[in-house]
Amino acid sequence: MNYDIRILGEDEDNGLLEFDRLNLLTKSTKDIATKALMYKLRGFSDINPDKNLKRALAMRLQSITGSGQDGTYLTIDCTNFSETIKGLQLEIFKPSEEVLHLTPMALVIHSFQTALNDESEDADLDKPLLKSLLSFKKNFISDNEIFYMANRGTIAEVRLTKGDFQKIGLLEDKIPEPNKVIVNGQLDEMKVSKGKLGLQTEQGFVNVFATDKTIVENIVSFMGKEVTISGMAHYKPNGQLSFVEIQEYSEPGTKDKFFSKKPTAMTAHQQILFQAKQTKKSSSLSALRSISGLLKDEITDEQFQEMLKEIHR
Repeated sequence: MNYDIRILGEDEDNGLLEFDRLNLLTKSTKDIATKALMYKLRGFSDINPDKNLKRALAMRLQSITGSGQDGTYLTIDCTNFSETIKGLQLEIFKPSEEVLHLTPMALVIHSFQTALNDESEDADLDKPLLKSLLSFKKNFISDNEIFYMANRGTIAEVRLTKGDFQKIGLLEDKIPEPNKVIVNGQLDEMKVSKGKLGLQTEQGFVNVFATDKTIVENIVSFMGKEVTISGMAHYKPNGQLSFVEIQEYSEPGTKDKFFSKKPTAMTAHQQILFQAKQTKKSSSLSALRSISGLLKDEITDEQFQEMLKEIHR
């Protein structure tokens, strides 16, 4: 499948690309595709793909054309993942149907769209992937340049300016730092069959992940049983838990449930918004003020109106 990257806005955008700039563009684009695929497959983007996944991530430069008037066009050829990873044995996981319908370049476009949309605080992106998106800014040689990425109609075009990276940077800054946690629950068999590894806890489902393949291979002995996991909790931009990185695991002790709870790093403001959305987007001031833990004098009418705007976005 063919994709276009179009660059315009400067005299240098004339259908020619200097070697160093071409190298930077291809390297940064490939890095985004790689991290986005690993995030889709493993739940964490900063993982080195094996040789089979590296082949599936192939992005071939088909042509460079353009003019001083039309800018520079790069045509990229990618193979659909349904042809490259469908038959691979990815440890105990299987790629989802969503991933199989995509290509490496489609992942790049989707990642930028997710980071830049109006609901970006709820975006399902992690810190390493956002840092990779931010690194793409180095491809701009001026504030006037515009980058377009598209696949000729099948996927909505993404338009990038240098100013857009300020929003991505703010989003990356919102992600809380990881912290040490203990979670206890039942290792869920159904979730594994759907490509996830996680615990069903008393507070809900928790995605868990391990960089150590030995941990992944051995922890499946607890499938359908209770297990206690100690590790680092990683969060989304809205402060909600993304996943817990497993460092140690064991049979549950008598006090594990007492000390275990589903981690969260939401600010008071984010908690109010989250709970308000859970009340089916009620627009009543009295309903919002009745949320547990929200006292009448903790919110002004102006703050309430601002929250309503965020809730209804």
